Amino acid sequence: MMKTIAEVISKSKSAAIFPHENADGDCLGSAFALKLILEQAGKNACVILEEPHPRTLGILYGAEESPPFPPDIAIAVDCGDLERLGSRAARFTAYAETVNIDHHPTNSNFARYNYVDPTAAATGELIYALAGYAGVPLTREIAHNLYAALSSDTGGFKYSNTTAKTHRLAAELIDYGIAHDKINEFLFDKNPFSKIQLMRDALNSFETYADGKLAVVSITAAQTLAAGASEEDAGGLIVLPRSLETAVASLCFRESSAFGAIRVSMRSNVIDVSEIARKFGGGGHVRASGCLLRMDLQSAKDAVVREVCRVLP
Repeated sequence: MMKTIAEVISKSKSAAIFPHENADGDCLGSAFALKLILEQAGKNACVILEEPHPRTLGILYGAEESPPFPPDIAIAVDCGDLERLGSRAARFTAYAETVNIDHHPTNSNFARYNYVDPTAAATGELIYALAGYAGVPLTREIAHNLYAALSSDTGGFKYSNTTAKTHRLAAELIDYGIAHDKINEFLFDKNPFSKIQLMRDALNSFETYADGKLAVVSITAAQTLAAGASEEDAGGLIVLPRSLETAVASLCFRESSAFGAIRVSMRSNVIDVSEIARKFGGGGHVRASGCLLRMDLQSAKDAVVREVCRVLP
């Protein structure tokens, strides 16, 4: 299918690339690497974002823009289902040719052409493969963006989805002369003050269940507003409950003023959290998933905590 997608893209003159809403490092790194790859192939390409000015763009080659041309193909990147495109979903489906490139096992195959490989550590691996199928040589800038994608979704190559293949690809990308140390420092070691304030509030909410096997934090919309923080700032707070040494599962609940709902992030090194996320209309990976619940914060916590505790060993 990747060969077919490469052929479909090769016939197009211009492309609009759609990352998922609240785009993370893998999603943005993959999207802007793909933009550069398409431009290397002589095509016009643009990335259409849901939220303006994501912080991660500060470490990538690329900029958000409105399409200065009429694209003839739409490509969704790292997006598990149509709903995750947010307000851009109808815009995506309006294209005659649509492509979906992703690595989430719960992907709904919502495009005309779908390439979903759950064995890939990051969607960045698939964009790298697409460049090979298309015969497009990498540049330092493309390698930079792909490395950011790879490092982001593997937690700096610490998560269990990291394979020998992942390390070999990372080594190849480093050979292009990228500043991998700066990329990782930006992704994992530096935070705006607004996020530091949210981390404080999340730690103050810290709860444990099942004799410490489940760790939970939560953030209200008022706390996000008071910190002057964005949805992106709140996106990485799951690392806090995950760090508890007795925890085999962790949850982060974020009240979203923009959506009037609760965003739930789930992580575990023991249970399949994608199964739990699916029960609540979400999805993702076996070890990392999430969902969006249209209920109040306490009700969301009660429902998800109960379901997780039911399957804990």
